[in-house]
Amino acid sequence: MSEPTPPRATVLVVEDEMVVARDLQEMLTAMGYRVPDVAGSAEEALYLAELHEPDLVLIDIVLRGDRDGVALARTLREERAAALVFVTSHADPGTVKRASSARPNGYLVKPFTPEAVLAAAETALANYAEEQRTLHLTPEPAATDDALAPEVVERVERFVDRHFARPITLGDMADHVGLSPFHFARQFKAATGVPPYRYVVAQRLDEAKRLLRNTDWPVLRVADAVGYESASHFSALFKRETGVTPGQYRALT
Repeated sequence: MSEPTPPRATVLVVEDEMVVARDLQEMLTAMGYRVPDVAGSAEEALYLAELHEPDLVLIDIVLRGDRDGVALARTLREERAAALVFVTSHADPGTVKRASSARPNGYLVKPFTPEAVLAAAETALANYAEEQRTLHLTPEPAATDDALAPEVVERVERFVDRHFARPITLGDMADHVGLSPFHFARQFKAATGVPPYRYVVAQRLDEAKRLLRNTDWPVLRVADAVGYESASHFSALFKRETGVTPGQYRALT
C-alpha cells in the first residue's frame, strides 16, 4: 500500500454562503489540501487565521458583518504570510479594481469547477512565494529553513512584550530582526516550536489572565489592553484557548 500524499498546504475558506463554503472545503480536501475550518465573517476569519496559520485564504468579497472581503484581505496582507484568492460572483470592472487594491494572488469567479479551484490555488501559492522572494530580495528557501538563533528569538520576545497591547503584524516582527515575513515565520517556528502568531496570542492571554485576576476592569478594557479591539473576538479566543470565558475565569480565580 502506498504512503498517503502529504497535504499541499493549509487553506482557510471565508464564505458566508455555507453551501458554497462546504463545497470548497470538500473540493480542496479531495485535492490534498488541509482545510480545517470555514468562516462566514471577517472577524471569524481573523480568529481562525490566528488559530490555523493558513498558507492560502480563499475570500468571498461579500461577507456578513461590517467588514467585507476586500477589507479583510487588506488586514491579512498586513498580518499574515499567506496567499490570497478572491472567490466571488462579482466580476464587473469596479469590483475587480477595488479587489485588486488588496493585491490578491488570484481571482476565482463563481460558478467554478474543481479544475478552476485547483488552478487558482496552485497559481496563488506559487505567485505568493515568488512575490516574497522578489519583494524582500531573499534567496530561494532551502528545503529546511534554519532556526533563528537564541539571541534573535530573545529580541523578538522582547519586542512582543513591549508592543502586544497594539496590533503586531508578522511584518513588524520580521522587520525587527531583518528578515522577510516568509522566512521569519518558518525560522521562528523551527526555533520555538510555535508559529509567531501563536506566540503572540499566548503572551496576550497570559497578560489578560493577570488583568482578570488583579483588576476589576470590564472585559472590553482587558481586551483593548492586550491588543484586541473586539470584546467578542477576544472572548471567543479566550474560551477556545482556556475552556472558559473571561468572566468565568475571573470568578474561578
